[in-house]
Amino acid sequence: MSRVVTPPAAGSIYLLQLTDCHLMPQPGVPFRGIDSDATLAAVVAEAAALGIDFDRLLLSGDLVHHGGPDAYRRLLALIEPLPGVRHWIPGNHDEPAAMRAAAALACGQERVDCGRWSLLLLDSTAHPDGRGGGSLSEASLSWLQSALEQTADRHVLIALHHNPVGTDSAWQDAIMLANADRFAQLVGAYPQVRVILCGHLHQQQARRLGTVPVFCAPATSVQFKPAQAELALEDDAQAARPGFSWYRLDPDGSVSAHPCRIGAVAPAAALG
Repeated sequence: MSRVVTPPAAGSIYLLQLTDCHLMPQPGVPFRGIDSDATLAAVVAEAAALGIDFDRLLLSGDLVHHGGPDAYRRLLALIEPLPGVRHWIPGNHDEPAAMRAAAALACGQERVDCGRWSLLLLDSTAHPDGRGGGSLSEASLSWLQSALEQTADRHVLIALHHNPVGTDSAWQDAIMLANADRFAQLVGAYPQVRVILCGHLHQQQARRLGTVPVFCAPATSVQFKPAQAELALEDDAQAARPGFSWYRLDPDGSVSAHPCRIGAVAPAAALG
């Protein structure tokens, strides 16, 4: 289990990311051979055991596998033991209308100011390609640019479901953020962007978009094996464990990322 290993700075923000939960429309129905309700419950217990008073809890996409409002209510009930103000963004398997019907939470596009930080949450499910890919709509790109113009004196975290950088996995890179080049151009023009979080990959990743770190948390459900030509489930016992990530956002703009696996020790994420 990952622990805080450095003293927190006064005013640090603690954010917990749970991603790719894939709760089925009805409990007990397996997702790729596992009970995704049970794995989410185990992840919640592990995250709660850290004893961190999280400020924010981010649910980042593919939360429910084509289910209705009741499935999203079940999800919110499962994460009830965790501290932190809830935020969620949809993934390609989510139903935004059902999310809105389930809870009075913003569904995607949202600016959250906390401490010296602004969190900009995006919906990347525009223009679906039928295979799992998605894009940021023109309206979302315009909103993001406006938000970045307004946050020049703050540190910025951007969260979206689809990965905006490649991962050396041919089948996954084919369904990443379709307009990643436009997103990269926009992000590169605003130096206050300190970190980008995504889901979608079902695997722990630490990449860069230019100089900006891009982190993907382990899925709370199944993990996909990285660097594959076609979809393959993870077969390494450690890497196959469901997990989550938590992040410490310091007032000086520094970020520490801590991926965790249930029942296992995981090192802090490192970027080369």
